[in-house]
Amino acid sequence: MKTKKKSRFLTFCFSLLPGAGEMYMGFMRMGLSLMLLFILSFMIPAALRLDELSVLALVVWFYGFFHANHLVSLTDEEFAKVEDEYLFGMDSIAGGRNFVNKYRKGLAVVLIASGVLLLWNTLTDLAGRFLPQAVCDAMRIVGNYAPRMLVAVVIIFIGVRMIQGRKEQLADLEQKEEENGTENREE
Repeated sequence: MKTKKKSRFLTFCFSLLPGAGEMYMGFMRMGLSLMLLFILSFMIPAALRLDELSVLALVVWFYGFFHANHLVSLTDEEFAKVEDEYLFGMDSIAGGRNFVNKYRKGLAVVLIASGVLLLWNTLTDLAGRFLPQAVCDAMRIVGNYAPRMLVAVVIIFIGVRMIQGRKEQLADLEQKEEENGTENREE
């Protein structure tokens, strides 16, 4: 579907809600996926009692705001080239499967950790009806700090992997440069 550029002022107003600005300009898939991501960035942390992760909603909001305002500022030729696609390349069932296959281990860890945390919080609430108060308080303390510690460990792990990946890239580049240097010397 070809879309037309819309009013800058109305786009600005609609862009205050992530996804609405894109939808106003005719990018329904893009807007829907952005709006869904924004809503989930509130719901998931609330369900897991990880209120600190709600800051992700702010990141999604900023992205949506600036993305919509960027789209409306494109020239007519550039705007005509923009395709209406879902976020993360999930335009089809196959695209969704590719996304899941690519990030299978990470998604599995997130799902398992989320399930364990939900189960722990539910059992803590249930145990409060049967166990002494001191035991319930200890369980709640563990339930409150365990998710934060888990998120901290995941963040550290991702940071370490990023550093390792960069070191490997640099080592590969150095090795290729050395190989090219030796080939040039032989000639």
